[in-house]
Amino acid sequence: MPRLSKPGTGRQSARLSPQFRELTAAFDAERARLAETAPDEVDPALVVVFDLAGTVQDFQNAIDKIDGFEFLSQLLGDRTDPDDDFHMTEREAGRTNKPVQHSLYMVMSSAKAIDELLRLFALWQADPSAKFEHGLGKFKDAFHQLTSIRRWGPEDRIRETGLRERWQETLDMIGQSVSTVRVEVELWYRRDSSQRAAAESHVEQVIAASGGRILDRSQIGDITYHALLAELPIQQVRTVLTDGAAAIRLLTTDDVMFVSPFTPMTVAPAATDPVAEVRLPAGERVEGLPRVALLDGLPFQNHDALTGRLMIDDPEDLGDNYSNAARNHGTAMASLIIHGDLSAPAEPLDRPLYVRPIMRPHELSTTHEQVNPERLFPDLLHRAIRRIQEGEGGRDATAPSVRIVNLSIGAQARALARRMSPVGRLLDWLAHTYNLLFIVSAGNHTAPITIPATSASTVETARHAATRAVHEKSILKGILPPGDALNALTIGATHNDGLGDTETSDAVWDITDPGAPAYYGATGPGVDRSIKPDLHHIGGRALYVRPVIVPGQDKVDLELAHTALTGPGLQVAAPGRSGATNRTIFTFGTSNATALVTREASRLFDILEADVDGKEDSPLPGPEYHPLLVRALLTHASSWGEWEARFRRDLGIPAQDARRKLSAMLGYGRLDTARLGAAATNRAVLIAGGRIGGDQRHTYELPLPPSLRSRAAWHRFTITLAYAVPTVGQLTRYRGAKVYFDTPDTKLAAGDRIEGEHFTVRRGSLQHELVQGSRAMTFGDGDAFPIHVECMDDAQHLPKKKNVRYALVVSIETAEEVSTTIHDEVRARLRQQARERAQERVRS
Repeated sequence: MPRLSKPGTGRQSARLSPQFRELTAAFDAERARLAETAPDEVDPALVVVFDLAGTVQDFQNAIDKIDGFEFLSQLLGDRTDPDDDFHMTEREAGRTNKPVQHSLYMVMSSAKAIDELLRLFALWQADPSAKFEHGLGKFKDAFHQLTSIRRWGPEDRIRETGLRERWQETLDMIGQSVSTVRVEVELWYRRDSSQRAAAESHVEQVIAASGGRILDRSQIGDITYHALLAELPIQQVRTVLTDGAAAIRLLTTDDVMFVSPFTPMTVAPAATDPVAEVRLPAGERVEGLPRVALLDGLPFQNHDALTGRLMIDDPEDLGDNYSNAARNHGTAMASLIIHGDLSAPAEPLDRPLYVRPIMRPHELSTTHEQVNPERLFPDLLHRAIRRIQEGEGGRDATAPSVRIVNLSIGAQARALARRMSPVGRLLDWLAHTYNLLFIVSAGNHTAPITIPATSASTVETARHAATRAVHEKSILKGILPPGDALNALTIGATHNDGLGDTETSDAVWDITDPGAPAYYGATGPGVDRSIKPDLHHIGGRALYVRPVIVPGQDKVDLELAHTALTGPGLQVAAPGRSGATNRTIFTFGTSNATALVTREASRLFDILEADVDGKEDSPLPGPEYHPLLVRALLTHASSWGEWEARFRRDLGIPAQDARRKLSAMLGYGRLDTARLGAAATNRAVLIAGGRIGGDQRHTYELPLPPSLRSRAAWHRFTITLAYAVPTVGQLTRYRGAKVYFDTPDTKLAAGDRIEGEHFTVRRGSLQHELVQGSRAMTFGDGDAFPIHVECMDDAQHLPKKKNVRYALVVSIETAEEVSTTIHDEVRARLRQQARERAQERVRS
């Protein structure tokens, strides 16, 4: 394991002393500025950044021990090239060329606290082994690893938000026709409510002084979120682009953490005059309590596919101004959740679908829809879920029976890789607090694919070039919020649908392999290199316009073709002109895949709630584990299959890098719905649920079937663990605890780990591993395959009385020609174990 090499005390003193002097001067200047308007001397408060090489565990606790310091947040810093001061070393190789990872600790500081910091630094300079006061010892480690100490500045506030790039696009495209722009201003979340109020008031004054105004405000303490939705005059945009971020006061205000472009998701209709029809049998109104909530646009509830099947909750009366022509996205998603692909409709859901509209018609186009542009997206979702689960305004919860929430829309914001988005943090907290399964789309990137003109001669050469081009641009096609949430199931799309073969003109090309990940889908990894998207499912086939090659042209663009009227794609309900209630269109996207996975999730809930196992079987885990069990079962039925060999070949990925790189691209693979909720004689599945505390281990044993003993035949073990992770919003490590199963016993399994990379699969809250082999297993009568589930601290210490809820799914399978008795063998052994435990209880 590489270790960080740090400079000595003398070198750190030479490096850091000028930075401390500069920081002290900044406080003096701020004090002088405040004195111009304040009658009494004021101790200014500035945000100070400790930039450390590596990390110092629990450093934030030491920070809070100093009077005048308030720890605000930790962020993952840049990876820097090694130098003589900071570099990585290995025991045998010595100094390496590996980059050095930095951590940023943001601290609200007074001048008094800086004086105390300087005192500690002087003590450390004089004697690095000097004993500091109780609780401050971590500062000695920090001084060793400190690469710089500085103020949080204007560039910090916009570096990762994409503000400058979006503002440049705004000026280039519509700069002369708009007078204002909207931004989300995220403030540092202060622990004291009066300090939050003062900070908000100050920022509001800064915005008003620039000619702007506040449209919305939100504080969500459980995720340390404090933000304002502001409208700024276009002159502010021109000033930043001309003179830099420091040229406007908003970006120099210490109370401000980040400023992001506010870009609520906008959806255009796939077609404005659908002509295809669907014939569905007349259905009666569906009764019962809803299990699935759809947060989306308002559906056309009189459509033949939807009538009598929706429970619409519209507290903001959006429907009063929501024309039928604009009710496209919600109609399509509701159609897919209830019926699936209308080209191959299946049994509809037998419960009503709860719908909460969070979109509205676009103010500039009556057929487009837009997430409410007057509201901060995290606050909108927070209020919607609390209304469902708790109620609001003194009224009862509107749908407390809901266990699944479908979010096929998201934030049209820059994908983040170094910190969890605010809406991602929110979903993690909501899923953990209310025990909900959020199923979220990974997001679409529909810009043209640029390939060499020499590769555009045939469909086959274009396919290979497009695959390489998409992979090379993957960093620009990241997961869109809230698909970054760890406790949510994030869905990518595959290139298939139920329409079958279709005739297409020579002007369009089908350049995606059947069943392969769609080119337009967002790719991972997630935050901290976690697996995202978690899995892929049917999104509908997307075709591309055949490019026209101009002589001398080096590059050509492959643009998505419009196939909404004729297909291919998933066939969905759509609002028709003149009140037609049976029109459909063909669409594609990760939204579609998300809706179809939601449908499968509801089907799994049906099975778990029915609990049809025999009296001799152990009961299934109770309802409190069902959301996690469904998340685990959906993932358990997913794998890369032939994708691994195809992408390794097409992208030329070396064997040693394949699993790491493909984990980011493919997640846990493609969902095989045939493996969901259906018994198979050649496969045995064990499911469990439990609660585990810190430093505990739970061991489960899957009985080994005698029919596989000493047989050199293909077999596979699949292990999937899902848990509801408590989160810590201010820390880079983010997870409050880490639950995982230990490395599977590949020797006993007579196989090798395949697919997901070993370290990557443990970075989220969903671990999925496969062990596959063809060697003969050697085991005795009654032997079992052990799975050890463990819990350890991660971002913080898990209190003794706290535990983490988890679900586990384990299976063993082989080919049918090898054995068709595995299910019965394992079941018989489990029943025997249950009888033995019952006898033990009687004897005791």
